[in-house]
Amino acid sequence: MMDCEGMPIQYVDDENVFISLCESWGSQKLLAIDTEFMRTNTFYARIGLLQVADDKKCYLIDPLKISDWTCFKLLLSESACEFIIHSCSEDLNLLQTFLGVIPGKIFDTQIAAAFLGLGFSISYQGLARELLNIEVEKGETRSDWLKRPLSDSQIFYAAADVRYLIQIRELLAAQLELQSMTAWFEAECVQLLENSHAAENNANWKEIYSAISNAWRLSDSGLLVLQKLCYWREQTARSRNKPKSWIVKDVDIFTMAKSLAEVSGFTSDDVRAIDEVDSRFLSRYSREIASVLNQGSADLPPIDRNILNPPLDASGRKRLKLLQKIVQERADELNMAPELLGRKKQLLELLRDYGRTKEFSWQSASLAWRKPLLEDRFKEIMSPGDGSRG
Repeated sequence: MMDCEGMPIQYVDDENVFISLCESWGSQKLLAIDTEFMRTNTFYARIGLLQVADDKKCYLIDPLKISDWTCFKLLLSESACEFIIHSCSEDLNLLQTFLGVIPGKIFDTQIAAAFLGLGFSISYQGLARELLNIEVEKGETRSDWLKRPLSDSQIFYAAADVRYLIQIRELLAAQLELQSMTAWFEAECVQLLENSHAAENNANWKEIYSAISNAWRLSDSGLLVLQKLCYWREQTARSRNKPKSWIVKDVDIFTMAKSLAEVSGFTSDDVRAIDEVDSRFLSRYSREIASVLNQGSADLPPIDRNILNPPLDASGRKRLKLLQKIVQERADELNMAPELLGRKKQLLELLRDYGRTKEFSWQSASLAWRKPLLEDRFKEIMSPGDGSRG
């Protein structure tokens, strides 16, 4: 049996062994997990390996040999265990799409490090170096994790990715408690879980048109075309398991919405007549697109221009810079990464909410902890009765 810096590595490709392990892990308070996957020409990542570590051993689970994941799904969703992950977004998305389940509670070591001033996106290797004075190799990042057998180098690398997570978590958790940041951190972790759920909730695909660059330039009828096209692309990318940009690029979706905004009774000829759009796409999908656009919109929410992202006017740009300055100053006072306290996208949303309601909206759990840290200073720079919309 191989070991990773003194910790045994167990390769698990037997389903009965895996089920027994899942049952034993149910009594653990902490488990470190990671995944290795491939996603070069697919929408959904293809899992190549699942790594789990407790305080005694690293386990490498071979998903190509395991078909019954029931016990592991119950472990994720129903146990009291906290799952430690570094930079969890992609791992959560993979678990959500592969198993349909994500952990009930997580500890993201990258987010914890950002709260403690170690950088907004410090790597696992950087944390191991900073906190444990240990060098973790990163030589197999681009390996083919679907190829078997795995090399000794791949096995060691995969085990190392979970080997130190429990130790790192304990050090970070102690510092978060010392700095009275635990509740803030836990709110961020809850938001990460909610984001993972939201990505595969098709209700959210119906408003994804707001993320298309320059959508605000379209008329309401153009936005309705855009909404239908974006929703169709989300469904098509998943059903064909191809990257969204392989179905149709954002720029082409916008061009189609602009060109077809005033058309009624769409035909495939109308779609094919759009010169600026990739002809291969039009040739393949023109009939389907026409059919989609001719369908009613009863199952889609009304177009909402408030969720669009028009550019700020001069006053709005000035205020954004002032908000960013306040965030930087407050982050310096707290010795935390400023990007964690207030990213540009969040500040823009707050500005636009204020422009509509004359109040800053702190409704989500992840924004709520920021309110007492920022709101008073933010309000100081907003003159009464003056909006911030562009």
